[in-house]
Amino acid sequence: MKASARGRAAVLGAALCAGIGLFAAGMSTVAAPAHAAVGVHAEEIVRFPSTDGDLTGGAPTMLTGRLLRPSGAGPHPAVVMLHGCGGLYARNGRVSPRHVWWATHLQRQGYEVLMVDSFGPRDVEEVCTTALKDRTVRATVERKHDAWGALAFLRRRPEVDHGRIGLIGWSQGAGTVLAAYGAGEDGPAGSEAGGFRAAVAFYPGCRAPLSDEDWQPDGPLLLLVGDKDDWTPPQNCIELSGREGVKDRMELVVYPDAYHGFDAPDAPVRKRKDLATAPDGTAHVGTNEDARSDAIRRVTEFFRDKLRG
Repeated sequence: MKASARGRAAVLGAALCAGIGLFAAGMSTVAAPAHAAVGVHAEEIVRFPSTDGDLTGGAPTMLTGRLLRPSGAGPHPAVVMLHGCGGLYARNGRVSPRHVWWATHLQRQGYEVLMVDSFGPRDVEEVCTTALKDRTVRATVERKHDAWGALAFLRRRPEVDHGRIGLIGWSQGAGTVLAAYGAGEDGPAGSEAGGFRAAVAFYPGCRAPLSDEDWQPDGPLLLLVGDKDDWTPPQNCIELSGREGVKDRMELVVYPDAYHGFDAPDAPVRKRKDLATAPDGTAHVGTNEDARSDAIRRVTEFFRDKLRG
């Protein structure tokens, strides 16, 4: 089943998995606020345009997302979440446990959270096994525009603090963070409204920004990687973090004994095969409890300081 159909079929199951109430089921072209009782968290299934019209040669891609609102009337700070190469949904059709955990954690911290699905609306299920040259949904191209579309969408929400919107991503989604949050005058940071206020990237490859001598983050950036990551090895990120124009804005944390996906909840380390971008096609993925605990603390404190301070 393609991700778009799989996502639609999994609306209720994913909401129950997250332990939250679903107040607006189905896909609606109008992202009207869900009506929740006082003190009750709400989830909406929303649609909004990417800013990729120049890439499609016509109308922009209509993206889907899952919007979680915290208690209270707001305005709330907000966070855009970007999934990795496996997509937003797991094989069982539900939102993957990592995204469920982080979304509900941030929601409880008082953030409005938008989980963006870049694959389903484009009839792509996953790209982990697809060579970079054959990918139709790329971090530095299509998905960068998706992040900007999510920012514009949240700025149309009356309950969102439009000046306090952050960005977080994992793996390919973290590569998207670096592309969307490092475009300078070519992105929303160069507009009157401004861009994202702060960003977090979990284990990106860092190859693209490292190859661009002019790249620097648009603002504060927290970058979290595993020292044993054999899928996206940390060396490029380490080199990037020491560069002039970058080191004053980026905080890099390298976790010893941690592999790719170290922050996933309850995921025993295993070896994945047929990975298009891993050095030998295989890589270890799985939880490192020490790294996960520290990352949760750091992300919580980082967003509290940058988005709520």
